[in-house]
Amino acid sequence: MVDLMPKGTTVAGVFGGADASQSTGVAPASVGAGTTVSVVVPTRNEAENVGPLLARIGASCVGLVSEVIVVDDSSDATPDAVRAEIGRHPFAVRLIARPPERRNGLGMAVVEGIGAAQGEWVCVMDGDLQHPPEVVPQLLDRARERQATLVAASRLTDGGGTEGLSAFRRLLSYVLALVSRLLFPRSLRELSDPLTGFFLVRRDRVDPDRLRPEGFKILLELVVRSPQLVVSEIPFEFGKRVAGTSKASGAEMAKLFRQMVRLSLSARSRLLRFAAVGGSGIVVNTAIFAFAAALMGGHYLLAAVVATQGSTLWNFVLSETWVFPDRARGARWARLVGYAAMNNALLVPRGPLLLLLMTAVPLSPLVANVVSILVIFVLRYLISDRLIWRGRPALSMTAALIREPNVPAGEG
Repeated sequence: MVDLMPKGTTVAGVFGGADASQSTGVAPASVGAGTTVSVVVPTRNEAENVGPLLARIGASCVGLVSEVIVVDDSSDATPDAVRAEIGRHPFAVRLIARPPERRNGLGMAVVEGIGAAQGEWVCVMDGDLQHPPEVVPQLLDRARERQATLVAASRLTDGGGTEGLSAFRRLLSYVLALVSRLLFPRSLRELSDPLTGFFLVRRDRVDPDRLRPEGFKILLELVVRSPQLVVSEIPFEFGKRVAGTSKASGAEMAKLFRQMVRLSLSARSRLLRFAAVGGSGIVVNTAIFAFAAALMGGHYLLAAVVATQGSTLWNFVLSETWVFPDRARGARWARLVGYAAMNNALLVPRGPLLLLLMTAVPLSPLVANVVSILVIFVLRYLISDRLIWRGRPALSMTAALIREPNVPAGEG
């Protein structure tokens, strides 16, 4: 008999719950080069759906699914329904029955399930049969075709459908998907339905400890926080609920919006730190500029050159230690040379701009200097982020301008 957990370990032992791991004892199934899929099903009061769901998984995923992990937050007989199915299917059936004090939302239930999974791939799906198990092999096929590490099942792309939703929820799904894609255009560029709860992901590409979903939209959290994922999608027809009631509510919508705001702020935390460094650099630059201009008898362009050298060194030290500490690898002198070259190169457009602001507007020399620095701030950030402290191969400036920063996995 082959157990999917280390010997002597139970799901309760891993997660501190009261219910032990339960398994059929069936060895993991495989397809091709040992491919196995763990299906994670978060449930809350889905007792009537458990049996039909497991039966359909068994019929449609023969030789593919090695285990189904039900992570349950129910107040009804769902745990008993899961236990009754143990030993009846050609895959392991495991139950994580979370006590009330650990019922912190569907998203975190999925995170626990991913942490317990043993398969090469993890498929997340709802327990209400609105996510057809017959689609699971199609998700894996698309992953192989596109060399993807995450494949989402989309209700909103061509070939998909939302017949299982009411007219209001259908409209809401389109609106929320649009808002999500506007907030995170780079992370979600391959996804038409970033709020779907039906997806397949490579288990070794996900660190559950770094995910902090709020509410029930785990895919948004996963994709935005995991820029290393290669993302694709397939269409599917969202089915009608067979039994039970929908868990969507006004409270869940509020949690989703909080999650979007939190992710958006986290995504831009590096930009905000860069701005703070730039703000302090303006003070340094302005002080040096005023001093140098007074010594040089009003030669403002030369004073700007001198001020740039002083503020460049100041900004570099802070950027190296606070803004991009996770990317401060390799030769520091090379980054300093690149950073200084960038700042001095930007004197070329700054010079004419400075004169224009002083003569055509007109502004005082000190104010014009500050404005000229602000005008080129975005360009400085893009060059610093994409070239000097790049966390990935350099991108074109055009592409960088339309993409949001990544959310560092440990932030937010």
